[in-house]
Amino acid sequence: MKMNDIQVKEAVLMPLFGLSRHSDVALFYTGYFSQQNIIAMGEVIRVWLDKHESSSAIRRRLFSVFVEMGQNIVRYSSDERYLCTGQEELRFGSLCLHTDHRHYYLETANLVGEEESSLLQTNLEVLRTMTQDEIKQAWKQGLRSEAPPTSKGANIGLLTMARDTSEPLEYRLHPLAASPLSAFHLKATFCHD
Repeated sequence: MKMNDIQVKEAVLMPLFGLSRHSDVALFYTGYFSQQNIIAMGEVIRVWLDKHESSSAIRRRLFSVFVEMGQNIVRYSSDERYLCTGQEELRFGSLCLHTDHRHYYLETANLVGEEESSLLQTNLEVLRTMTQDEIKQAWKQGLRSEAPPTSKGANIGLLTMARDTSEPLEYRLHPLAASPLSAFHLKATFCHD
């Protein structure tokens, strides 16, 4: 049986998540992302964190990164499953929140085009070399700067994520065969309080 193009793309996205058998999954979603379902998933994450995490600082940082990751899928995911319902865009991707005895992990996977892939790789590699103080300074500067034309937001999403995580952001870009698209996996790690 030959897999169709969409099945191939889904098969590429799913194994990107580093779930181990020692990991507790709080939320796993694959499908269309919209602002409404980011709000709905956010409520699930907020309630789950209220029950499992005593530190309000960690809850706030984790929630902030979740919102940024969801919005990145809505704004930048690229494949033919894109839908438009008047003023709202629905884009396809995956998101997972899971935990082990030492960390929380937020992971996303979606498809990106060649230009976005190159830009993401450049930006993430720079972020991975910066100290937390440098990231905070760049974030403050980004708030005062005008967003470049390639950005669909304030252009501080990756800086916000890097600022709020306990470890440098991890990512993978996996080019798809016979396609200009790449599977993009982003992982944010937070230490338990």
